[in-house]
Amino acid sequence: MPAPNAHSAMLRTIFGFEMPTRLLFGQGAVENLGFECSLNGWASALIVTDAGVHAAGLTQPVEAQLQAQGVRYSLYTGVVPNPTIESIESAVPDAQAVDVVIAVGGGSVMDSAKLINAIRTHGGRVRDYEGTDTVPAPCKPLVAIPTTAGTGSEVTFIAMFTDAGKRQKMPVLSRHLAPHLAIVDPEMTRNLPPDATAQTGLDALTHAIEAIVDLQANPFSDMLAFEAIRLITRYLPRAVADGGEDIEARGAMAFAATIAGAAFNNSMVGLAHALAHALGGLYNLPHGLCCALALPVAMHFNLESRRERFEEIAQVMGYAHVQSEVVPMPGAVVQGGVWDKTFTAEDAVLRVRQLMSEVGLPAHLIDVGVEVSESDLETLADLTLADGSILFNPVSPTREQVKDLLRHIATYTE
Repeated sequence: MPAPNAHSAMLRTIFGFEMPTRLLFGQGAVENLGFECSLNGWASALIVTDAGVHAAGLTQPVEAQLQAQGVRYSLYTGVVPNPTIESIESAVPDAQAVDVVIAVGGGSVMDSAKLINAIRTHGGRVRDYEGTDTVPAPCKPLVAIPTTAGTGSEVTFIAMFTDAGKRQKMPVLSRHLAPHLAIVDPEMTRNLPPDATAQTGLDALTHAIEAIVDLQANPFSDMLAFEAIRLITRYLPRAVADGGEDIEARGAMAFAATIAGAAFNNSMVGLAHALAHALGGLYNLPHGLCCALALPVAMHFNLESRRERFEEIAQVMGYAHVQSEVVPMPGAVVQGGVWDKTFTAEDAVLRVRQLMSEVGLPAHLIDVGVEVSESDLETLADLTLADGSILFNPVSPTREQVKDLLRHIATYTE
């Protein structure tokens, strides 16, 4: 539990929090797109999406809004999972002359749209923007409309692309990448399949947990991250089981993903994401699945360095799991006394594994047919240690420790 002087300690700590993206949230929020176009004077648009989202009919409500407002538009459906340089740059010519780029899709689509928008504004190639603060100035208008509840990319400064030659995921970080407007409508996620719902939900959970335990955690990001953990624990199983009908669960997950994104956008992520980026780059696996595989292993590694933080996480997940009417935040006073310390730090890892099992996610790479060779192990260790996320982890792992963690992710070990 936080010490009694936690608030005075907070006052002695200088921290910042930024979310320049304007947010429209709620069931039916997409129906405001036409008005937003009129309000901002946007007369032409490029919709950036992928073939699956387009085939599922999820661009239709967006197109209907543009048509009703008389906005000229075209579609780019060439985004691929773990977006490549080629798939991003192919869209740039179509984006050059339009007033606004509109991303309709999951994390890969929104990351692609951010980079398309940066290039159409400032020129250059994708590789020119690799790294931190590489976007020189504000970009042209970008709207993000997520169709998954996971990445939180609709409110972040971050975009990832894959260097296919290196089989490595590369980051671009700049506050100028942030969308001008995010429209988060739970209806857009209603028909997301159960496996994708589970995977993207674990991505959001990883964002929230790492936001709390990482080096740049702050009281503002804590507030958002703890609430995201509560919502995900309570509502992800419902969204997986009956997402087509349970719009309450879809709404809770959409909100959780967005606020977890806002949290980690300020406190950053850590070891779990470094491992997940390595796995996704080498094996071209969905990012949410990679996060699910890496999260409990990374949590266990960080346990001793952040024991109190993990106790707090376990408490929030414990109360949420039993559907308690009141799920107090850490340090709260409940029924006349300080919230009881029922849960241990180890319980946080256990509850994450229980949640993964409940929503049908695998525990190891071998469960999805991926066998990690010794050569792959060395490559994965290189990629993990080269990933910028690891800089914000509370403990700096050695190469041998990283390899040991990867062995636990790969298969069942003692």
